[in-house]
Amino acid sequence: MFTFGWGEIFLIFIIVIVVIGPKDLPKFIKQIGLLTKNLKKISSDFKSSLNEIAEESDIKEIAKSVKEVKKIKDGINIKKNFQNELNIVEETIKDVEKNISDDESNLVEETVKDIEKNISDDEPNLVDETTEDVEKNISKLEK
Repeated sequence: MFTFGWGEIFLIFIIVIVVIGPKDLPKFIKQIGLLTKNLKKISSDFKSSLNEIAEESDIKEIAKSVKEVKKIKDGINIKKNFQNELNIVEETIKDVEKNISDDESNLVEETVKDIEKNISDDEPNLVDETTEDVEKNISKLEK
């Protein structure tokens, strides 16, 4: 762009001395120094802001990747998955056992009532034998 040689710089310096005057020249040089310092600070702040924005997007991408890895890790955690499945099976077994025991009790009671209705009064021993047979069958089922 612009190229300044020593001659051009010297000419500009003389013009500044003539226009500003030797009395106000130190104040002017001080203001030029502050101006350049402020320009450097502004450019540095701008650069750091751009770097922070770039780092934030990188950090967000890294955080997203870490979350995905954690999801994959949780999916791969065989022991935890196996334990969950085992707990579900145990709960199902408990429910089935409870239902079976309730059904067996009701079935025994209904069977005894039916048998008692069908058997005449002369055959009380048959009721006792049938009750014992039913109880034996229940104990076999529980095993």
